[in-house]
Amino acid sequence: MKILLCSAPVGTLEGTLRSLLPRGNSGRFTPVWPLGLLRLMTWMEENGYSGDIYDIYNLRPSDEELIKNFKRYKPTVIGLSATLSHCYPNVKRIAKILRKLFPDIWIVAGGHLTSSAKVVLNKTEVDICVTGDGEIPFVKLLDYFKLHPTRRQFDCTRLNQIKGLAFTDENNKFKLTGSAEQLTEYKYPNLDKLRMGLQEFNGHGEWIHELFQPIDDVSELDDFGFDNFMRRGQTYPEIFKFYKKNINKKIARIFTSRGCVARCTFCQRARKGYSIYAPTDFETHIIDIKKKYNVGGVHIMDENFGSDKKQSYEIARIMKKHDIFWSAGGVRCKSVTYEDLKHYKENNMLSIRFGIESGSQRILDVMEKKFTTKDVYNAILNCKKVGVSTSPDQLMIAMPGETTETVIKSAQFVASIRYLLEMDWNVANPALAMAIPGTPLYEYCQQIGVIGKTLDEEENYLMNTSEFENIYYVNYVNKTEASNEEVHSWIYMYQHAAKKEHLDLIIKNNKSIKDRLLQVYEQCIKATFKVLTHDFNLAKEEYKDKKLLQKMKKYTLLMIKFLMSLSVLLLPKAVLFPFVRMCANVKFYYLNKAHKKIKGKQKSILFTDNRVDSTKVFRLSESRVAETTRPIDRSLRTVVMDNRRRSNPPITDEEKGLQILAQGR
Repeated sequence: MKILLCSAPVGTLEGTLRSLLPRGNSGRFTPVWPLGLLRLMTWMEENGYSGDIYDIYNLRPSDEELIKNFKRYKPTVIGLSATLSHCYPNVKRIAKILRKLFPDIWIVAGGHLTSSAKVVLNKTEVDICVTGDGEIPFVKLLDYFKLHPTRRQFDCTRLNQIKGLAFTDENNKFKLTGSAEQLTEYKYPNLDKLRMGLQEFNGHGEWIHELFQPIDDVSELDDFGFDNFMRRGQTYPEIFKFYKKNINKKIARIFTSRGCVARCTFCQRARKGYSIYAPTDFETHIIDIKKKYNVGGVHIMDENFGSDKKQSYEIARIMKKHDIFWSAGGVRCKSVTYEDLKHYKENNMLSIRFGIESGSQRILDVMEKKFTTKDVYNAILNCKKVGVSTSPDQLMIAMPGETTETVIKSAQFVASIRYLLEMDWNVANPALAMAIPGTPLYEYCQQIGVIGKTLDEEENYLMNTSEFENIYYVNYVNKTEASNEEVHSWIYMYQHAAKKEHLDLIIKNNKSIKDRLLQVYEQCIKATFKVLTHDFNLAKEEYKDKKLLQKMKKYTLLMIKFLMSLSVLLLPKAVLFPFVRMCANVKFYYLNKAHKKIKGKQKSILFTDNRVDSTKVFRLSESRVAETTRPIDRSLRTVVMDNRRRSNPPITDEEKGLQILAQGR
């Protein structure tokens, strides 16, 4: 067998044809490590199989280049890694090319996209989907392929014995074989396999160095807290010590664990539970990447770093031992105490990021976060006390149950954290909650009718949301009780409510009038001018070849944004909030006009409102929330389960399999 593992790019086809290598070649998009493929390759080799990696995600080859490389390699088994649902257009494209070239080869898809396995199996040339962790099921598939070298030898009975697969049986029925077996411990990958793949398919094996983030521009090192501390104009000695000491070295991104102890209702989970990488391998891996790739910093990308306290303390100790500075993302606020942070700081931690998501306790309960806003605030406060950088801007709005009032609460909460950290009032835009297959949020959207259930409707949703930039409002599916117009206004309301709260906190503090005025100037007025300058410079570059009228329109919009920010200083809430809503509604009118139906074709998801009266019983309404007495009763998972009981239960094996996929892990 010739086994080729391929990473599929996220995004639309038009947006994924420009290589991300060398770094900086494709603007703001940066290379991403195909760690899933490396992990799979490690397990394959332990079980006697070998293969190669074609990093299509980062190389972004044209159809012609793909055909050329596939013809030369002549694979008999293809593994397509689709880490996100947003990979769908490219999975369909790559599988189509492969099937045309090699009618009989096996094409297997894995990753989060397989939560939409029925769509993938019916709308693409993929033969089998691996759902959940792929290591054990894929190796068992390779054993099966030894006995069945071509896809024409489809033995459903044998395939049904491998847990974690989805396929279409001999009766053209969707079949799910249950939950995949999972490894209890993982080994750190050998990066040489990736270097060999870059050489094989692009002739640039040295480009593996481009996957590491260079330490050569302070403003680009936001994972290590540079952006956070430099924006607030203060010196953070440890961070600058790191920068000066490690300039021209690189930052590696690694996982030390897999899975999460939480079950957030918007989060797509590929596996059950939580497992760590082999502790005995960590030091060897650090020594290896430091020596081979000149690494001076490590960003840990775990979903749930710190849940295994013994492991995280040992990781910190090894980082210090080898003079590696590090940061951690994806940390639960309840997973770290003041003492933990102190230990991490003493062992070279520079920054940490928590999954805050919302400043409204009601919405946190809908998300099933299982912590309170007070827990978040205390974690941020401990970071400040210890001197570890953190960011307060990872928020999401427009979940079911969201209202203007909960959005304002979130904005005010973020403002309080930014004020605590002595940051300015320029909050980042919140993300709009995107329904991803395999989550309670997606199933809820289907229950209330805003996402269709037919193959065509689900494929259309995957195509439309492949852009991944869910901040762009026209890709949002309205899952709230509010109108589209009101949801659109929340982004603007959030920005201005946060600024107003920040201003109020400055005014209410115990400092002298002079100190308060200086603080208003630094954190509000000066910060607003700084944003205006930044926006004008970007517009100048972006619109340099545009017509004068287009330039003037853009600059006018920037000035309106600037003046609206400054109006926060003068207008009371009773005037400011209606004014903001009015301005947002004007913009919504033109947005609606630009995306209305043209000759029967819909140009965006937003303006297709599928809500019907018959689904009201399934909705998370105000009255339904008011009836709850416990946080778990407000969880969207509870709502979805209750809605299932109100619906017709699954009867056939196909229906049961689809429900298992729908509920996720």
